[in-house]
Amino acid sequence: MALIFLDKSECALCGKVLKEHDEIVALPAASDTANPLYKYFDQGFHKSCFELWDKKEEVQAILQKQKEDFEKSDYYKEMSSRYGKPKNI
Repeated sequence: MALIFLDKSECALCGKVLKEHDEIVALPAASDTANPLYKYFDQGFHKSCFELWDKKEEVQAILQKQKEDFEKSDYYKEMSSRYGKPKNI
């Protein structure tokens, strides 16, 4: 989970400070340090910057693949059979 400190943290795309009134989006952390987009994960963005970003679809595809891989994991299968599927995944 990205930690964003309003009036201190910068948008990972435009470099301007994220303010309290800004619409902000963030990406979760990623573990693949070899991915050229790694530096953008676990970061915050102005929503408008993220929406216009030419790598947005590529990042979303990475997140979708991670979600699919997780849902195929034994851990996910065991936990969802015990407690039900999470509502926010």
